[in-house]
Order: sequence, then C-alpha cells, then structure tokens
Amino acid sequence: MSEMLLEIKELSTGFDTEDGFLPALDKVSLSLKKGETLGVVGESGSGKSLTSLSVMNLIPSPGRAVSGEILFKGKNLLALGEDQMRAIRGNEISMIFQEPMTSLNPVYSVGEQIMEVLRLHQKADKKTARAKTIEMLRLVGIPAPEKRVNDYPHQLSGGMRQRVMIAMALACQPDLLIADEPTTALDVTTQAQILDLMGDLKDRLQTSILLITHDLGVIAETADHVAVMYAGQVVEYAEVKQFFREPLHLYSRGLMNSIPTLEQTRERLEVIKGVVPTLQQMPKGCRFCTRCDEKQPLCVEEAPPLLDYQGSQVSCWKYTERWEPSPR
Repeated sequence: MSEMLLEIKELSTGFDTEDGFLPALDKVSLSLKKGETLGVVGESGSGKSLTSLSVMNLIPSPGRAVSGEILFKGKNLLALGEDQMRAIRGNEISMIFQEPMTSLNPVYSVGEQIMEVLRLHQKADKKTARAKTIEMLRLVGIPAPEKRVNDYPHQLSGGMRQRVMIAMALACQPDLLIADEPTTALDVTTQAQILDLMGDLKDRLQTSILLITHDLGVIAETADHVAVMYAGQVVEYAEVKQFFREPLHLYSRGLMNSIPTLEQTRERLEVIKGVVPTLQQMPKGCRFCTRCDEKQPLCVEEAPPLLDYQGSQVSCWKYTERWEPSPR
C-alpha cells in the first residue's frame, strides 16, 4: 500500500474585507498518496487554485487559512514559519502555474532561472547547476538544450516555455508537484505532449501530482482519483474509473453531460443553469441548491456532510435516510 504524502483536513480559508471575513474554502479535505495523481476539477471560482496556493502557503493578502491542517509527510504546513516553508517550496513541493510567460522572469535566461533553484535548494556550484539544468531541459524534451539554456522566455514557444516550467519544477526532484491548469494556453497537440511528459516524469521520478483543471478529459487521461469542487467545497471524491462510470453528485453529472462526445445526437450541449454563488451570497444550506433541479426543503436549510457512499464520497442529502423520494 502506498504511503500517504499529502492530507488536507477540513481546511477553511478566506479573506478579510471591509465588510468582514468572507470564507472561500469551507472544510476542504483531500488526500494524495505517494506516486499518484489527484485531479481537482470544477468551474472557475470553485476554489481549486486557492486550495493549491494554501498548500504552498502562498495565499494572496488579505487571504488567510483560519482552521484545518495541511499535512505533508506528517508535518502541518500551516504551522511552519516562512523560512521553513521557503526551504520546502521548490525543493520538496513545486508548482507549475497557468501561464508560463508571467511566471518566468523575462530578463533572465531560462537556464539561469533553473540554475537558481538548484543553487538555492541543492547548494550546487555554478558548473554543477548548469550541467543539471541542461540535463533537465533534455529530460523534458527540449531540443538542443546546450543552446536553449541561454535563451530568454520570449524566444520560446508557449509549449517550450511550459516545458521549461516543468523542468524548473522538477529540478530538485520534489515529492509533490502541483500543476495549476498546466495546459490552458496551449493548442491541443501540445497539451497532449505536456500531459504525456508529466505522466512519464511522474513514473520515472515517483513524484505525486496534484492536478488542478477544469477539463474532465485531462482528468480521465492522467488522474488516479478525482475531487470535484463547487463553491469552495469538495462535493465528490472518487477513484477515476468509478467516477466516470457513475458520478454521484448532481453537479458532477452536470459537468459530465456538458462534455461533447462522438456519439452526440443532441443539437445543443446541456448546461448547468445559473452561476456559482459569490462569497457574499452563499446559500445557507447546500451551496448547489440554487442550481439543482432535485432540491428539497432540507437542502435549502442545512448543508450536507461529505459522506462515504459505495467506495466514493459525496456531499448530497440524496444519499442519506433524510432524503424523501419525489412521488411518481
């Protein structure tokens, strides 16, 4: 049995505003084993990226974690000081951000930026760091790495910049790689290449991956487990094959039904009516109840817990004894 690498336990995060504290993540719980990939999926504003930033302890001000734990190798990251977290970031936990052009420094060559990570965390001398950098660029499939190591970000294509970001993130062979929408700005062919590369490197280096995405197709191809987030909560957690065979939450089903297929017979794709509620207007009960066709009075008044059901976890009253079936 694989050992547990990351456990997020009832994490609540929010923002201090002039109108008071606004909760953004509400008791989020996730787990990731060594060598596995966990896909986190949901609409924009569901809390996916904020969850990943919480793990890195990089929540933008005025945000803060107010309760819960983030256990990495059994150590609570929320209890660590900035110096301790700085030693972990880039070394034991690395992150690939959505848009590499805004993540790479335009005034330094890509080689210098990767070398900086190695010199900071691995205490490598300049010669060793350069040799390791060229090796990493070759590992991620960049041609002529001896030449490309001197290139600047603007001289590379979007796909090449993303490969540089992956090389930088994996330079210290971290135990955990967080990939936040790593293929969003890329064409379909390059997306497939980047995902294949990440999978290959995961197997080769035994790195666990926390994959943040809105694309269920990416989840199906790469993840071992999937967590569906909605309005700052995990509403379903399941093994990938089980999830695609039978999604439980009505929101999960809505996401699945909105995906086009080769057997498509409908003229228009299904959509989930309504929008994700804002932080200022969260429903009292189930946060999905404002968009749910099967809601009952109980759903409006009381938020459902995350329940174990047929090997998965789901946050819906429909799977409890308190649910009253609709009369036929």
